[in-house]
Amino acid sequence: MAEKHNTLSLTQELAQLDEKLVSLLMSRTNLLSRAASTRRSKNLGITDPNQEKVLWQVWRDASKADNLEPQILKKIFHLSNNLSYARVERNSSNEKPLCLFPRRKPVEIDLDAPRDQILRSMMFFLGATNSSPLTIAPFQGNDISLELINALNLCGFKLTFQNRQCETQPVDSWSMDNKIIYAGQSKFHFYLLLCLALGQVTRAKFTGSTKLKIHDVRPVQDLLPQLGARLTVVEPHSYGLPVRVESSGQLPETISIPKGVSKKFVLALVVAATTYKSGLSIQLHESFSNSKLLRKGIGFLQEHNPELQFEGLSIIVPPASTNLDLSAVDIPIDPLMSLHLLVLPFFTDGKVVLHGKWPHYAPHLHDIMDILHEFGLRISVQGGQITSSMSNRPQKLSIDITSCQEYLPLMLAMSMGLRGQCAITLDTKREDVDYAQDLLENLGAGYAIEPGLLQLGLPNAKKVSESPWQSPGPYWTLAGSLISFTHPGVCMTNADNISSAWPWFWKIFMNLPSPQNFINSSRIEEQVDETQDDKPKRKRIRITTD
Repeated sequence: MAEKHNTLSLTQELAQLDEKLVSLLMSRTNLLSRAASTRRSKNLGITDPNQEKVLWQVWRDASKADNLEPQILKKIFHLSNNLSYARVERNSSNEKPLCLFPRRKPVEIDLDAPRDQILRSMMFFLGATNSSPLTIAPFQGNDISLELINALNLCGFKLTFQNRQCETQPVDSWSMDNKIIYAGQSKFHFYLLLCLALGQVTRAKFTGSTKLKIHDVRPVQDLLPQLGARLTVVEPHSYGLPVRVESSGQLPETISIPKGVSKKFVLALVVAATTYKSGLSIQLHESFSNSKLLRKGIGFLQEHNPELQFEGLSIIVPPASTNLDLSAVDIPIDPLMSLHLLVLPFFTDGKVVLHGKWPHYAPHLHDIMDILHEFGLRISVQGGQITSSMSNRPQKLSIDITSCQEYLPLMLAMSMGLRGQCAITLDTKREDVDYAQDLLENLGAGYAIEPGLLQLGLPNAKKVSESPWQSPGPYWTLAGSLISFTHPGVCMTNADNISSAWPWFWKIFMNLPSPQNFINSSRIEEQVDETQDDKPKRKRIRITTD
């Protein structure tokens, strides 16, 4: 009788190859991270062009026999390198998981609310280019803001920060010509600086962090000739930074923005156009009609430049005014970050008071506020003060976040605080649902997902994973901190990803229930200004529940 052979399907063979591939990728990432960390310890750049050239030659030679598409292969090469560079940039190559055991005493919080990052960056830009001095306070310094301040100062502007405030002074002249400008980690900052360069005859080079190195700039590259400029990607077979930009300073009266161009570029163009001598008329593709970002950003801009028009798909920026109305600047709070503090009474009881201007231009914010009311939270906004406390707690809920799915991490944390089930209607095709599923699997939570619906609190709970949960982003880190109230001991990696946007958060969290009693705000701000590094000093936080 012929011997039977166990044959693998193509999918099974691919799965085995992928397992080996990921293992090799992990080893490569560790080795390249060691090399990058060594360079960083010597105050050198984390990348080594000569090393990359040698390694790319290996990839190119090894792939010749199979005739792989060189542009795609080069992108994979850069992505694999960026796994290491991103690790070193966040200084977590040897980071241990952060495990949380928060105190359950009723909170009594009285703090300044975190400000909206996009609107704050817009105000730095407007203040720098304005003909009158400006003071922005409170200024909660973070890495993202400092990157923009440094870039603007390199161009000849004058921005200073100390004692929890940022000051701008008018300058006689500025120039980006022949400058190498580091845009940092923010796509909006890169576009803002790029669009600023369009108003003058300029040749400049833009560099950035790992995020911008893998960002695809081709849609903007195709559009720039209509704005009298040309963008060239420096690295062959790459679509991201570094790039060189040459601008003629000859801008059209009107430009049409096609589908596929970043909304952040459009907003940056509107902001930068306030410096253009003849202004600019912008016609948007219909795909921009429901942009929350544009409505928020341009609405805020109109408060200080009332002549700016935004109706339907048409934006008209008037000719440059050297003296905008910046006499009373109050940057609105970031509602998404602030709500992670305002919901604390749901987990611990007590009261939270945050100080700041509640945003006028935050589409669908009322939807999430209505949902939080269903959870039993009572949030009131009076003047420059937002207060939250807890009323009756529901046993179970059905909520719909289709219009405000950016709040999914917060809603997931809230739902896991219920004693009963919670049904969440949402778009299950989005990537954030995959992130939610990873977290739920790690926690061993009982849940079910079907098209358009996520159900939580089901009885099919599993054993909690022994591996730490890897937070995919800042708002997921905030959600993980809230979940630790209902799942004490939750461990996460990448917990410092919130620090670049909100350096105070871990200090606040580790000093609950009354962080203002332990935090000297001015002292914290000075530390942020000096060190620009506010990562959790302890990797394991254990606070008794007495």
